[in-house]
Amino acid sequence: MKILFYNGSLRMGGAEKILVEILNGLDKKDKEIDLLISDNVLDENFFEKELPKEIKLNYLISSDLIEKTKFYKSRKKNIFYKIMYNYYMRKEQKEKTINLAKVLKDKKYDVVVDFDMGLSKNIDLVDAKKRIAWIHSPIDSWYRKNDKIKRLGERLKKYNTLVTICDDMKEKTEKLYPFLKGKLVRIYNPFDIEKIQDQSKDLSEITEEKRVLLKDDYIISVGRLDNYSKDYYTLLKGFKGAKGRGLTEKLYILGEGEERRLIESWIDELDLKNDVILLGKYRNPYPWIKNAKLFVHSSRFEGLPTVLIEALICGVPVISSDCPTGPKEILLDGKIGKLYTIGDYKTLSDEICMLVKNRGKYEEYRKLSFKRAQDFRKEISNKLIEDVLQRGINDTNQ
Repeated sequence: MKILFYNGSLRMGGAEKILVEILNGLDKKDKEIDLLISDNVLDENFFEKELPKEIKLNYLISSDLIEKTKFYKSRKKNIFYKIMYNYYMRKEQKEKTINLAKVLKDKKYDVVVDFDMGLSKNIDLVDAKKRIAWIHSPIDSWYRKNDKIKRLGERLKKYNTLVTICDDMKEKTEKLYPFLKGKLVRIYNPFDIEKIQDQSKDLSEITEEKRVLLKDDYIISVGRLDNYSKDYYTLLKGFKGAKGRGLTEKLYILGEGEERRLIESWIDELDLKNDVILLGKYRNPYPWIKNAKLFVHSSRFEGLPTVLIEALICGVPVISSDCPTGPKEILLDGKIGKLYTIGDYKTLSDEICMLVKNRGKYEEYRKLSFKRAQDFRKEISNKLIEDVLQRGINDTNQ
């Protein structure tokens, strides 16, 4: 079976991590797998080294062009730089399309897997018997304009199967696009539980200076430093409220992003400089998660947040916003972790204080967390993925 996988990048991110997990979990003995990655970001291609050696990798957009686009993006408040940024964005798209056509020339595949749906505008360039797309987050969170949602729906008609990563997302996609109902399947992201537990004991990436922080009492949040999606302001306000009621634990935020300075300004504004630490980015986040007292997730929207499942695997009780989609499903509607309404920092403060002080409930959640994590074992998801790849391979594309 000849399979083509496509994704936007190999940067450190949830979708990228899951892609590599899937590629490593596939049975390679009867498969020839190509991987196309849009952005070549050199030092940020974190997961390139973890790809199976049998896979042939090609990048579509050069690192030089990406660096130029990034330069102008960081300065686009200036009208000249904004014009240049838009110019280089169009140039990236053109280079991607040209290189895509070159790489795919005279190639025929049994299956193409569009893992981040970034191939949807060029899907007709791929000669494949079956087309599969992965949907990682609610589509109505990507676009605010109905005409863009409608145009995406027209492109999705060209796929044979669409994988959603939780039941809630499947239902929302069916409601948004009723004509896709028979094509949608739900497959949870696969997790290598034993590997994560082993990595949670590996401190090799953490300097001696930083290891001191692991011994402190702290609450942790993990995610890209992007307030629009992750809502760090609510997290900080909720933590501030809990500190005002006697909480002694610190707050660690693990991740990096373009809004670091904004978040630092809020930390100063809320007088939390001695209590909140921005740890930056780590390839292995699990020691930080495992040693935390609580895991707090404050997103406005998600797909199936991998960090929540990783916290469950590490046996750390979770408090999460009840955002679409994923947290309610992962936490079984609040039976194995706490949920609060998006933006409700007062309730978040209450839940932090309650779980830290209520030892009985805290230990109950610790036990339930690991039990629930078993539902996301890679063996279960990998079997479903193999079935989806094999099913209807001789069907004609719709």
